Amino acid sequence: MIRSALRLSALLLLGLLSFRAFACAEEAMYSHHYDQCMDQAGGVTAGMLDCLSAEHARQDKQLNDTYRKLMAALPAKRQQRLQVAQRLWLKYRAANCSAYVDPDGGSAESLVAADCELASTAARAAELSRLQPSPR
Repeated sequence: MIRSALRLSALLLLGLLSFRAFACAEEAMYSHHYDQCMDQAGGVTAGMLDCLSAEHARQDKQLNDTYRKLMAALPAKRQQRLQVAQRLWLKYRAANCSAYVDPDGGSAESLVAADCELASTAARAAELSRLQPSPR
């Protein structure tokens, strides 16, 4: 019985550590400007939307730069596959983020949509950077 309790405790601790690592990784994707901006916004929706918009522009630039570098490094067949995948991902992001929004919700709904777009864009940029072929 003690052994089972220890195992359960260890599993719970591992789960908590994994969740914290994921949260830290997500926070690391955003710039320090974003964190400062959100602190200064003080929970005001308009200010928060400005912060989300500015960070989305930074992350979108990162995504586009990473995509261009990756396309240049890939052989033609993989370039075609990546282009198709990227176009589908853009459609998915739009549909997925719109599904998060309650059309009958208030002004906070725009924050939900903008946050989804930002998180998705940053995650995609990180994903594409991991696809960069290693030098041979």
